[in-house]
Amino acid sequence: MKKYLNTVLVLVILLFTINFSAFAEEEYTSIDAFQDVIYLIKNYYVEDVKLDKLMRGAIKGMVDSLDPYSGYLTPEEYEDMQFEFEGHYGGIGIVISTYDDKLTVVQPFKNTPGDKAGLKSGDIIVAIDGKPTKDMPQEKAVNLMRGKPGTRVILTIKRENKKELFDVEIIRADIEIPYVEWEMKDDKIGYIVIHQFVENTGQKVRRGLLELMSKGAKGVILDLRNNPGGLLTEAITVTSNFVENGEVVSIKQRNGQEKSFKVESNISSIDLPLVVLVNGYSASASEIVAGAIQDHNRGTVMGTTTYGKGTVQTVIPLDDGSALRLTTANYFTPEGRYIHEKGIKPDITVEYDSESKVDNQLEKAIKYIKSLVSERMAS
Repeated sequence: MKKYLNTVLVLVILLFTINFSAFAEEEYTSIDAFQDVIYLIKNYYVEDVKLDKLMRGAIKGMVDSLDPYSGYLTPEEYEDMQFEFEGHYGGIGIVISTYDDKLTVVQPFKNTPGDKAGLKSGDIIVAIDGKPTKDMPQEKAVNLMRGKPGTRVILTIKRENKKELFDVEIIRADIEIPYVEWEMKDDKIGYIVIHQFVENTGQKVRRGLLELMSKGAKGVILDLRNNPGGLLTEAITVTSNFVENGEVVSIKQRNGQEKSFKVESNISSIDLPLVVLVNGYSASASEIVAGAIQDHNRGTVMGTTTYGKGTVQTVIPLDDGSALRLTTANYFTPEGRYIHEKGIKPDITVEYDSESKVDNQLEKAIKYIKSLVSERMAS
């Protein structure tokens, strides 16, 4: 968290060194209109309205008008976000995102209330406790689903191949999510799943790799399916475990300033055959990792085309405890690819078979990496 906040503080200084004399005359006219609206509401609205409420609403509307990924976080939402990046919060244990303007379940974590209630990847959340989610900011949806362990939340769900909407009642619990999990597959194949890029993800991936290698792993499958992203710093650390040197990602800001992020020199990369599994819900930091591995020819990307989020958001704390999540840059893969709204195309396309009793994408990855291991052992 400290490393992350230090980066944020630097950006705060850069972003808030603003010369207001740069405003054009027509922009001052807009500011005058804004002041007029506040005056009219304060003096003529049917009920008394606190200025703080008006200002928060104005800030939220202003930021929401920018793009789907920028947002204003209340003090409570900002605190929840910090807990989430630490892997601990009160809620139902699902990852959500907005796809095609629909609030969608990316995945429920195993053995959490959301999982036990039967939620599935791809479920569309139509309402939360009766409140429609259409045009609802994602932060508000998260806030509505989180709460004190033992309390109840009702989600109205639309599911593919099911005509009628249905309600799911879920009892909140204390959620501690294992964002990184690993196990051996078929004796020789190490399997690592990253659910989200939170604090210490890179360290946990390293620990998993070393443990799997000590058990005899000859190849590795890195599963980034349904991973919506997270911290850029952790994506760089994860990539550094597999790529020996060179660039991981570059970013370009509005002034044309570019910054390149290299492989971390203090991490020794492993040289085992590698397959990276992705799908349409793999986004942001997941795409940074997959794109770097693909561009460096370090492994094989398998699955379906990723989501296509090529922008970087910076969280800027404000004095009142709230925060601004602002899109501050676009990112590019080491080969200069801008994947926003395009995604990372896999080297080997494998569509997911929802009717299969087994994970056909994972089975294909295991079969393929076994062939790579056999080739290496024979050479």
